[in-house]
Amino acid sequence: MKDKLKSFFTEHWTYMAVSAACKLNLFDHLQEQKTVKQLATELSLNEEKLLLLLNALHNADFLGKNADFFKINSLSEILTENNPGSLKYACMNWSAEHLTAWQNLDFSIKTGSSSFEEIYKKPFFDFLNDNPEKLDAYHKAMYQYAIDDYKTLTDVIDFRKHKSVMDVGGGYGAVLENIKAKNPNVECVLFDLPKVIEKVSIPNIKSIGGSFFDKFPSHTEAIVLSRVLHDWNDDKTNIILKNCFETLPNNGTLYVIENCSDKIKIDLTLLSLNMTAMCESYERTSIQYISLCKNVGFQFDCETKLNELQTILIFKK
Repeated sequence: MKDKLKSFFTEHWTYMAVSAACKLNLFDHLQEQKTVKQLATELSLNEEKLLLLLNALHNADFLGKNADFFKINSLSEILTENNPGSLKYACMNWSAEHLTAWQNLDFSIKTGSSSFEEIYKKPFFDFLNDNPEKLDAYHKAMYQYAIDDYKTLTDVIDFRKHKSVMDVGGGYGAVLENIKAKNPNVECVLFDLPKVIEKVSIPNIKSIGGSFFDKFPSHTEAIVLSRVLHDWNDDKTNIILKNCFETLPNNGTLYVIENCSDKIKIDLTLLSLNMTAMCESYERTSIQYISLCKNVGFQFDCETKLNELQTILIFKK
């Protein structure tokens, strides 16, 4: 039992080594096999310490090795910048401020407040908005997840019945790219903070900068909230939903996509702890989301499964 615990205590070392490799762009530079000397010269790295990292990555099955040459394999190929299914930024996301917040999880358990906000003296999304590089990296990470998470969305929902769809808090537009590709006649509007929108250029998709805590500057027949509400406590969620309600016409549709804890077999406790540490929020049940939406005037219409994790809750105004 002690040996198991001793091993458990340092399991994060492997992930941190992989994250460091992403930050150093090692996998991108090892798409062709190279020696440690070649790679150290190319990237201006310490050769001795780089060799330690490369061997660690090889032992963790993230690199192939042939004599003195290293090269990416099928696993680390997914962590290269230009791979169509890249998770490079997703990998780096969890090893930065999220990790710091988790190191102080005891503060959140004692107080119920965000350990992130206690450390950085501002809410997480304000912190991102004040740090352009981190904001960009975060939304690249979320985009990488969204490509997989929402790939079947247009198979499950027929968006042709709407003249227009607005993705509120839609980041870099993965959801709308999918919707527009399958429904070219639907007007698609991406709504997010100005500093996010200025980084996005998607053909045939209109982009509007603003805050979902203020009244929206444009009206639409349907709104998508994909993994937005779980980031906010009930009071903030109430403001977002009120603004959605006011933006939609009578009989307008709201699609809420979330990991509803009562609809899946996967335990979301650790994910809720992460939301607690970062944002003072948590993963809710479908009943809780329905109640929040009803409180601002929406009528619950129906629900449908999107994937193993996510449920689409559909509401009408």
